[in-house]
Amino acid sequence: MEMPRLNKSVRKIVQLQRDEDGSLYKGGTRKRKVSSELRPLEKGLRRLVRSHATLTNTYLKRHNRSNEKRKDGWVKDFVSNVSKAGRKGRKSLGKSVMRWPTPIKVI
Repeated sequence: MEMPRLNKSVRKIVQLQRDEDGSLYKGGTRKRKVSSELRPLEKGLRRLVRSHATLTNTYLKRHNRSNEKRKDGWVKDFVSNVSKAGRKGRKSLGKSVMRWPTPIKVI
């Protein structure tokens, strides 16, 4: 069966399957296998990788746009492109990850 063309606003398609008795159910989802001790580490690492992807994708768009605007535009706009892409990457990382740890008072 050929996949239909969908609008870009469509984020998810759920395929419902019918059981022998005729009832509908959502089939085929798997549970992620992560131990409870490593779950916070995995969540933080996943957020870090997503923010890095945002940074690199943003820089690449800005790099291409600078090249289209003028000759050797990527060199002339390098600093501003990197700083703006970095800002966008840090923003996607979230404030909770960038928060400094609270100092411990020694009595």
